[in-house]
Amino acid sequence: MLVRRPHNRADWIGALFCMAIGVMISLEAYRLQAYAQSLYVGDHTLPAILGFWFVMLGGVLLVQSYPGKAHAAPPRQAVAPGDERPRVLFAWLSLLLYAWLIGAMGYLLATALASVAFFMLIGFYRLYVAVFYSLLLTGAMYAVFILWLQMPFPGGDLW
Repeated sequence: MLVRRPHNRADWIGALFCMAIGVMISLEAYRLQAYAQSLYVGDHTLPAILGFWFVMLGGVLLVQSYPGKAHAAPPRQAVAPGDERPRVLFAWLSLLLYAWLIGAMGYLLATALASVAFFMLIGFYRLYVAVFYSLLLTGAMYAVFILWLQMPFPGGDLW
């Protein structure tokens, strides 16, 4: 198990970068607001929301990782570098298989199968929990995109 080090300089720099991107997105939202007929509806709404969250979450990370005075480093519980290589390889192979399965089986069935693999690979869930979450995820995507937004997913050659 990897432990995030407090006062991590890389996180601090990443937080500043995230906040800078949030400010740029917010400025673009402000520029687009001039073309909108309403303050709450228009092309500027999503960038304004995203810019706000980028700045806020970057600020939280900035506070958590501020490189102030040197503190005693907590004991590190690092994973040996060789232990993660098979998992990364399996993730890449799963993505390649997923890309092929979309064309063969269609988007929904391929997503259900791939999400089972990734819930087990990344989330360390057991098979029955991964299948449940996969069906929940695929059902939610079906409800949102096909039923609500009426956007068809790509079908496959087999189904």
